[in-house]
Order: sequence, then C-alpha cells, then structure tokens
Amino acid sequence: MEVRTKALVTVLLVGAVVGVYALQANNPNLFKGELIKQNTTPATDTAAVQLPDLTGDLVVIAPQTTGGDLSVKVTISNKGPGIIDGKKPFKYSVYVNKSEVFTNVDSYSTMSAGDSFSFTYPISKAVYQYPDKGTVKVVVDPDNAITETDKGNNSKEVNYSLTK
Repeated sequence: MEVRTKALVTVLLVGAVVGVYALQANNPNLFKGELIKQNTTPATDTAAVQLPDLTGDLVVIAPQTTGGDLSVKVTISNKGPGIIDGKKPFKYSVYVNKSEVFTNVDSYSTMSAGDSFSFTYPISKAVYQYPDKGTVKVVVDPDNAITETDKGNNSKEVNYSLTK
C-alpha cells in the first residue's frame, strides 16, 4: 500500500471513530436500541392528563316593555386546566320552566383553560307561551360527551318575573 492510501484509510478510520463518539455523546441510548427516548407514562394515566371543566352561566334580560319577550345571555366557559380540542361535540340547551327552547351542538370549538363564549337568545312569549313568573335554565354537556373535572357545575337555573 502506498503512503497516500495508508494516510487516507487512517484519516477515514479516525473520522469514523470520532463521529461514532460524537453520536454516542449526544444520544447515550443510541447504541442501546433507542433512537428517541420514549415517554414511560401511559397516555391513559388520568393523573397525567389535565381535564377541562365546562360551566354554564345565565343572565335573564327582562323585556323593555310590559308583555315583551325574555332574552337570556348564556356564557359557556372552560374553568379547568385542560383543553377542549374540538374533536368531541358537546350539547348545550336553554329551558324555560322545564320546556326546551334552544339547543345547539358545538362540534368545532377549541377552548383552552379560561376560554369562554357567550350568546344572547331571545325567547318569544308568543311561541313558547311561558307565564309571567318561572325559571330559566342552561345545561351544558348533558350527555357527558366531554370528560371533565366537575360535572356538578354544568347547569344554572335563574328565576324570572315579568311583573313589576
């Protein structure tokens, strides 16, 4: 073998050894069969999963004139530390004296911790024929589609009076 060939082989061997050493130093598990360190906590471990907490709040808005229609302002919030990723639809409904007057299924909203959305819904007295006194109730996720930290705060009921 010529001197040049011996020098080239030596340089290549030294480069390979240095390269392997550098890879081993940056990833100690590389030669133990692991390219990426795996998470040892199973995904189904509920202690590691942060859950959302849906809540419903309700404000009754009295009519401006006698005999007018009620309106309700509904606020749906996520008070838990986890997020609602929009992959599972959940339902929310408004009731006047136990009669359902509005229902919607939310199948696209992503709600991080602390997020909320509100809407105002007019409730026609001519259509629903409710009395001058009674209750209005909002219920969020009645079908338990969303796994939450607290199911006890998913509804709120408020008394209303149209008489002065």
